[in-house]
Amino acid sequence: MRFSALSIAVLTLVGAHSPALTKRTSPSLSLTDADAIPAFNLPTLISTENVEANTHNIEAIRATLALYPLAIDGKNFDSLSRIFAQNAVANYSAPLNVLTPLSTIQSVLKSSLNPVTTQHSFGTQLIDILSHDSAFSVTYYTATHFGRGTFGGKTATAFGQYQDVWKKQQDGKWKITHRNLIYMGPLIGDLTIFTFTE
Repeated sequence: MRFSALSIAVLTLVGAHSPALTKRTSPSLSLTDADAIPAFNLPTLISTENVEANTHNIEAIRATLALYPLAIDGKNFDSLSRIFAQNAVANYSAPLNVLTPLSTIQSVLKSSLNPVTTQHSFGTQLIDILSHDSAFSVTYYTATHFGRGTFGGKTATAFGQYQDVWKKQQDGKWKITHRNLIYMGPLIGDLTIFTFTE
């Protein structure tokens, strides 16, 4: 296992507490369930070493991440179980804040996105395999929300990144255990579209 500053911070987050790790943990990178890694630090923390050795795991994680926009935009919130672990913790920032477990993530996303239709698009992405069963990824996103009914033709767009901690499950599939949604700018558009009721 590589003991980079990022791997120590992430392993601390997912519950690895060995004395060797604790001694090497940087206070500025200590994570809790609701903390995010500052964007300034990300370029130097994510490793580009051993990419070839981890190609299978990286592609498995990338394929799982690709299901997220399909699930959200298709309003198939049950399928989020293919992406998040049962005990996942997701900090979606205000107004949704910290959601846990999976059933809460599903129900809150379903109700909050009910007034709109959406189109989520992924951009820049890096996936860092930290050990045989843990990984960290950063994925830039653009999420456009389209008004319905009387709000037809109006939109609101969010720009940000998902910082995800991954754990390989007993069945060999990678799932998110911790997510931080980071807004990288203000929500642009007409927020009244979220008040639509049928």
